[in-house]
Amino acid sequence: MIRILSDLHFGYSSSRVKAAEQLAPLAEGAEEVLFNGDTVETRFPQERDRAREAVAALRNVCHTAGAHAVFLTGNHDPDVTEIHHLELADGAILVTHGDVLFHGLSPWSTEAAVLRAAHDRELAALGHPEDLTRRLEALRRAARVLEPLGAKLMPRVKPGLWHALAEHFWPPWRTLRILGGWAQTPFLANALAARCVPQARCVILGHTHFSGVWRVGGRLVVNTGGFTPMGRPLAAELEGNTLTVRKVVFAHGLFWPGRAVARRDIGGEA
Repeated sequence: MIRILSDLHFGYSSSRVKAAEQLAPLAEGAEEVLFNGDTVETRFPQERDRAREAVAALRNVCHTAGAHAVFLTGNHDPDVTEIHHLELADGAILVTHGDVLFHGLSPWSTEAAVLRAAHDRELAALGHPEDLTRRLEALRRAARVLEPLGAKLMPRVKPGLWHALAEHFWPPWRTLRILGGWAQTPFLANALAARCVPQARCVILGHTHFSGVWRVGGRLVVNTGGFTPMGRPLAAELEGNTLTVRKVVFAHGLFWPGRAVARRDIGGEA
């Protein structure tokens, strides 16, 4: 069984994951745990040593549970691996972080204009934008444009719920952009699959931290959400041709797979 999680932001002060061992129940029973982007923070040089330690700790927790850890990139960890997306179940399921859906990567961020300009430059050099691998490689290069701003950006990230609320919803225009991103995500995910991976019957992503399951254009779109103070993370599980989406429950200091909120046979009608 493959279990898919996203947006741990492990090592980030506002992450709910304070120790890799808290995720042990989510590794148990899985042959593979797929961390779908923004698992750690590698954008800024001052964070990379801690990010390497976090990745090693997650690998160890998975190994102890008998599972293999696989990492995909996100906009917060564009160089954690060279894997930017996966096609599972003979291409029936597309798994990618989700920032590729937005031209500015995170249009609600205060750095969106810088990221959009960098993305423009990278896309202009592409001859075949339908090639998802090349599009994602360009996107990861664009994400690195923030590296020189690390010293300026990192100090504003502080622990606590109120700081997390301020980071997400201030200034006020961010709220509208966040809500717009949430509303557009299922439709943008379906459009991406139709253009780049037309055989995909399901798209699994994260990025927006807004979890849910939708059916759009005949495809199933699953957002597994994030492990942030306001996040309600989900875990997607693939076993054979059956895709199950579960709530992630926090109890006794650990994160556990909870009740199923959706179950589909990806070999049949979605």
